[in-house]
Amino acid sequence: MSDPITLIAFGAAVGGTAGKFAEKAWDNAERWLKERFGSHAAESQAQARLNAADFVRELAAKLPTLEAERGIGSLGLDKAIGHPQFSSLLQRTLLNSAESDDSAKHDLLASLVAARLLVESDITLALASSLGSDAIAHSTSRQIRLTALCSFADEVRPRVMRTIEEYRVWLQACLSPFEDFEFREIDARHLMAIACASYDPTSGRSLQAWLAMKLSPELSSSFLRTNIEELELQAVAL
Repeated sequence: MSDPITLIAFGAAVGGTAGKFAEKAWDNAERWLKERFGSHAAESQAQARLNAADFVRELAAKLPTLEAERGIGSLGLDKAIGHPQFSSLLQRTLLNSAESDDSAKHDLLASLVAARLLVESDITLALASSLGSDAIAHSTSRQIRLTALCSFADEVRPRVMRTIEEYRVWLQACLSPFEDFEFREIDARHLMAIACASYDPTSGRSLQAWLAMKLSPELSSSFLRTNIEELELQAVAL
C-alpha cells in the first residue's frame, strides 16, 4: 500500500521533465529499497523510504535549473537514467541517502548526482561519483565541513587582488561558514581512512602559509609579514 511518498506526488510536486525523471527514479527506488531493507523492521523500512524520498525530491528540484541553464531535456535524462553507470550511481546514492536522516546530506548527494548528469561516462568526475557518494555517506557533518575547508585552502583562488585589504575581505566572505568550526584530529584520521584526505600531524606549514599561497609573490610576502606582526602584537598584549 503506497504512502504519501508516491509517484503521483513526485510528479505533481515537480512537474514537467523533472517530475517524470523523479517518477522513474522512485519506481526504481521502491525495488532497491525492498531489496536492501526488506528483511528489516517495519519502522526501519518506513524511515528508509522517507529518507530516500527526501533525496529524490532534492534531486528533482535541481533538474529544472539543468534544463534551463544547461539544456538537458527529457531525451538527455532518459539517456542518463538508462546508462548502467549512472543507474548504478543512482542506486548507490539513493541507498546511501536512505540510511541517513540528515537533509543536508540528501542535498549534497543530490548535487553530486545532478553534476554527474552533465558529463559523459568516461571522465574522472563520472568515475569518481560513486566514491564521492560513499564518502558523503560515511562522513559526519563536521567531517564534510573539514573536507570543504581543505578544498578551499587547496583549490580555490581569488581573482586578481590588488591589495591585502581586498584579500582580507574576500577571505572573510569565503571563510564565514567555518567561523564556528572546530578541528578534531579524529575527523582528519577518519577522512584519511576512507581515502578522502591525507593528514600529516608533523607538517609545519601553517594556515597563514596556505592562505598566502593564493596570492602573487609580492602580496604573499606582505600578507605573511602583516599576519606575523599582528600575532606578535597579540602575544605582547597577552
